[in-house]
Amino acid sequence: MTYSTSERIKKTALQLFAQKGYYGTSLNDVATLVGIKKPSLYAHFKNKDDLYETILQELMDTFMDRVTIDSAELALRPTKILLHRFLLSMVDFWKDETLGLFYKRTLLFPEEKFRSSIHEQFLQTEMYTTDILTKIFSKGQHNGEIPPQPLEPLIDAFYCLIDGLFVQRFLYTISDYDKKVNHAFEHYWKATETGGA
Repeated sequence: MTYSTSERIKKTALQLFAQKGYYGTSLNDVATLVGIKKPSLYAHFKNKDDLYETILQELMDTFMDRVTIDSAELALRPTKILLHRFLLSMVDFWKDETLGLFYKRTLLFPEEKFRSSIHEQFLQTEMYTTDILTKIFSKGQHNGEIPPQPLEPLIDAFYCLIDGLFVQRFLYTISDYDKKVNHAFEHYWKATETGGA
């Protein structure tokens, strides 16, 4: 696949920002790895901030694209399968060596000058994922797969499960991590299908 210069710049900058952070990455570094002169970057991006913010927006867009569940899948699959698939979509995103690392760095160690922008984009992605979770749990209750119960605690507990798995992704080997993911999900599901009792 042939990438445009703009795409090559973004791809290279993403790797550098993921590894070194915003301040540890220079436009000279990006240009050198892309194989162009630094002034050529300005034909594609206004400055380093513009490049960083473009990559940040694309990161969040990619995350939402990866975790989406369309209406056909929602209608056909059982609630447990949908929820497990949703969780694994997030886990697989974090397993990506570059995207996962940049996502971790961005959320856990946000650059101060981008903190409000990062927070705003995070809230947008959370609204998106909350909408999906609401549809999954509502369907499960409608079909009798899970007992009637308030949705907010189910969603909050799911996010706490996800947050724990997010941190553990960077502490364990893939095989150990996958085992933890499955164990955590199965216990979460047992509580969900019994109404937390």
